[in-house]
Amino acid sequence: MARRKKKKKIKVFRVFLALVILAVLGFLGYLLVQMPVRGYYISGNQYYSDYEILNKTGLDKYPSFILTNNITIKFKIKKDPLIKSIKIKKKINGMFDVIVDENKILFYDIAKKNSILSNGKESDYYNEDSPVLVNIIEDKKIYDKLITKMNKIDEDIQKNISEIKYDPNDIDKERFLLSMNDGNYVYLTLSKMSNINSYLEISNTLGTKNGILYLDYGNYFVPKD
Repeated sequence: MARRKKKKKIKVFRVFLALVILAVLGFLGYLLVQMPVRGYYISGNQYYSDYEILNKTGLDKYPSFILTNNITIKFKIKKDPLIKSIKIKKKINGMFDVIVDENKILFYDIAKKNSILSNGKESDYYNEDSPVLVNIIEDKKIYDKLITKMNKIDEDIQKNISEIKYDPNDIDKERFLLSMNDGNYVYLTLSKMSNINSYLEISNTLGTKNGILYLDYGNYFVPKD
């Protein structure tokens, strides 16, 4: 009988020890899951600041390093049209590489009071370096074509455009007048919109007087009186 009691005590001790080990492992696992992100390296953002990126993704609250992944981040930013994608790469030191890909802002539509993006969507984000479309384009085909053509304009040239005015005439329904930051004006038609990419080179040959550069037909410059 004494031997049976000893075996029973040994079995109880083993069960108790296993429970203790499981409890310790569970607690360590809980601590591991709750371990927050230590910090971030953010890159690729042009419009939103680092703080805005962290705020929009919830990373400013330093969430769990283990539970935070690309799927959870994608879910949080899916309603923001300015952000094309955000990827995070975990580093062994508890840091995140946050890689941002934003849609390009083509122009600000003063009638819609929104910025028009490279994917055709609208954003309430205002970028002061973007040109402003100052009037209404009622023809949707022309409007959509303007977006397509603006996508092909070099970024450094885009920053030199102050305003865009839809200015059709009896001959050309796709005619636009661009106001440049240096005081010049440029006439363009949508089929020749890419000509504006040569503006900086052309402007160096125009002399000191401002005027109107016709890049739609004829490619000539008329100085102001």
